[in-house]
Amino acid sequence: MMIKYEEARRLVMEKAEIIGKEKIRLEEALGLVAAEELKSRIPVPPFRNSAVDGYALKSEDTRVKNGVVRLRIMAEQPAGNFLSQKVRRGQAVKVMTGAPVPAGADAVVPIEEVVEKEGFIELKREVKALENIRAAGEDVPRGKVIISRGTVLKAPQLGLLAACGFSKVVVYRRPRVVVLITGNELCQPGEKLHPGKIYDSNSTILKALLKSSQAELVAVKKIGDNLKSLRAALNRAAREADLIITSGGVSVGDYDLVKEAAQGVGAKQIFWKVAQKPAKPLAFFKLKKGKKSVWIFGLPGNPGAVIISFEEYVRPFIKKIMGFKESGPREIEASLTEVVKKKKGRLNFLRVKLEWSEGGWLAAPCGAQESGIISSLTETDGLALIPAEAEYLPAGSRVKVHLVEW
Repeated sequence: MMIKYEEARRLVMEKAEIIGKEKIRLEEALGLVAAEELKSRIPVPPFRNSAVDGYALKSEDTRVKNGVVRLRIMAEQPAGNFLSQKVRRGQAVKVMTGAPVPAGADAVVPIEEVVEKEGFIELKREVKALENIRAAGEDVPRGKVIISRGTVLKAPQLGLLAACGFSKVVVYRRPRVVVLITGNELCQPGEKLHPGKIYDSNSTILKALLKSSQAELVAVKKIGDNLKSLRAALNRAAREADLIITSGGVSVGDYDLVKEAAQGVGAKQIFWKVAQKPAKPLAFFKLKKGKKSVWIFGLPGNPGAVIISFEEYVRPFIKKIMGFKESGPREIEASLTEVVKKKKGRLNFLRVKLEWSEGGWLAAPCGAQESGIISSLTETDGLALIPAEAEYLPAGSRVKVHLVEW
């Protein structure tokens, strides 16, 4: 039974649940979601330090009207060193940016504002207390929450964690994915193309899409159009994966065997066939392996349908089980630049190129739209959702557009 696009999306997202947590190194956490709240263990910076290359001194020593202040250089303190001596009246310490400000000093004068000679510095202005000094904890006080649960870890968040002394972070685990490519007609790019064969582009497409979605790709396997082989491949994949993606074999032809194979290994069909174009024969299954649930997306074989169904269903599913608060495609409204005609009954994903104008976004249909076409996808900025009940939309019609993330 064919279901509506909205119902299929609801069923997919309803089943998407966080699959677990893991503690990993900061350098592995980019783009993942924090699974716990973290507080700083130290103040940042951990000590008073100089904001400039210059001289630490007592500000009261510079309160001289119409004259030159002359102070003796008692020591030099580069970044990374700590001076135990205390600065006294008439003294100064040469410091570098980031170096601790010695006890007794309450200001730093920039190096370019003084003249240094014979062990002394001379300056001609009053320096105010706390000038060019970064206070301990000025950036982050000890105990402050620096990362909330659910935060997407980007470069600034990872840098903050490092500055606070963290080398690892607990994140929501990436799903392990096995891809099964079906089709006797497929051969590998680079091989000689024999009559009746086509190059396998879906393997490359799905590898790239999964990489951009942060999922962990376990394996990509090519399976012939053979029921026994497909069942065996699904069983093997289920032992090591949280998510299985098949490509091809979900239609109604003699060699479309994914549905039968999935049910043959005990998978429960959530849905098969969606009132949409492309990717009408999209399938979604749940397979129980002990206490573990393995989800199977049966994608069509045409590359255009593969990419579009991944963006509309698989990527949001992956995002949600990885803890992303915003898991669906980013949606905008745009005006069609051309007339759109279609048959009533199925929602159409129209590939569009977007352009901003004074009146808002404009969506221009982007080349050929058939499910077997890849070339127009290289120019696509978004997928305009043309409603199932629509047969004719004039130019200027407002439509929802899902921004693509590939």
